[in-house]
Amino acid sequence: MRSFVLSSLVLLCAVAAHAVSFKNTANGVWSTGLDASAVVLTGNTADSHYFLIQPAGCNAVPAPAACTGFGPNAITVVGPPGTLWSANDASSAWVGPIGNQTNVQNNTIYNNSSDPYVYRMIVDFAALHLYATTANISLRVLSDNNVNNVGNATDQSHIRVCAIGDSSNRTPCGASSRVTGSATGAENTNPFSSQAAIDISSSYFTASLMAIDFVVYNSPIAFGANPSGLRVEVLSATADAVPEPMTFALMGMGLAGLGLLARRK
Repeated sequence: MRSFVLSSLVLLCAVAAHAVSFKNTANGVWSTGLDASAVVLTGNTADSHYFLIQPAGCNAVPAPAACTGFGPNAITVVGPPGTLWSANDASSAWVGPIGNQTNVQNNTIYNNSSDPYVYRMIVDFAALHLYATTANISLRVLSDNNVNNVGNATDQSHIRVCAIGDSSNRTPCGASSRVTGSATGAENTNPFSSQAAIDISSSYFTASLMAIDFVVYNSPIAFGANPSGLRVEVLSATADAVPEPMTFALMGMGLAGLGLLARRK
């Protein structure tokens, strides 16, 4: 009996403290430009793990001309344009509002620093059977066209994290949810692996359903459209697993046995 009790306690402790990866897995966090098997998508293909949130007013019918180039899909970029963007690799690829940005002057992409592109990824910790409050994520981020907000030069493209009530929520995370130290790197950081990692600690994950918003500013120019894109590579993502019901049952049996053992003594 004593052996059974101790085994039950040890098992529960081991399961409760077990960290699980939710990188590039269903309902977890994803590097940009990957399919469901974590293989890089071909160009001009929608990335199902990211979607673009339209600015206020772009949901009008018909949408204003200035709203051209906003989602809902994030599209794997062909190219990327020129030699400025760090090259796609087997771990991640650039995504943007349109796929073909090699000759961007023939495309129309919205340009306004006051209404940035917001690329949203949703993490469902309940579906993952993980404790959200124990989650930690490390990733690299680059953005284009403009790292800085033209309307506010001290503000850079960055990450925000907030709780959402349901997965259909299309309201961007508020400014107060900005991740400290999450300013993105410039598009021509080569190699991409030299970009410093950004850590999102467990303090940002407060609910079972969380949104991670990548806010990307684009620089308005007078002579045509600018390229715009996001590149994310998730380095690690872990959280503690929620014990299975059987584990709790085993724990209950173990505690009951412990009580009986104590009474016999």
